[in-house]
Amino acid sequence: MSKPVEFGEFYKLLEAVKLGNAEKNKELEWMLAEYEHAKDAQSSFDELGQIFCHHGVMELYEYTGLENFGLISSLEKTVWEYLETRMGISLPNYMVRSMIEHANNHKLAAKISTKWETSLQDLELNIEDLAKYVTEGIIDVIK
Repeated sequence: MSKPVEFGEFYKLLEAVKLGNAEKNKELEWMLAEYEHAKDAQSSFDELGQIFCHHGVMELYEYTGLENFGLISSLEKTVWEYLETRMGISLPNYMVRSMIEHANNHKLAAKISTKWETSLQDLELNIEDLAKYVTEGIIDVIK
């Protein structure tokens, strides 16, 4: 990757929301809305990563059927096992696959590489690793 990206602020916000900070919940909603289109991105990988952060949270909600980080993080191991059986895929694999499909369906690599005048090949080669990176960060917060 050309420029390292990190989403520490995003993960800290998720953690605060998980712990029940209602004020931070509004901030998270705002950040997710901003990340959906990554208008304030600083680079091509930052833009793609922001989109993946938004998409990952939406897929977490979809996978669990919940939109409350506190509840999601309190799910017992047996519930996670049930969800994996019901969905036919583990949460991390589900999230990564969904992010990659989203990127492919919307031709994000091509659009972002053109916008930032960066290598399409570089984006395409690193898209799965970026999806895994974002997924691991979200899962670290909820488990």
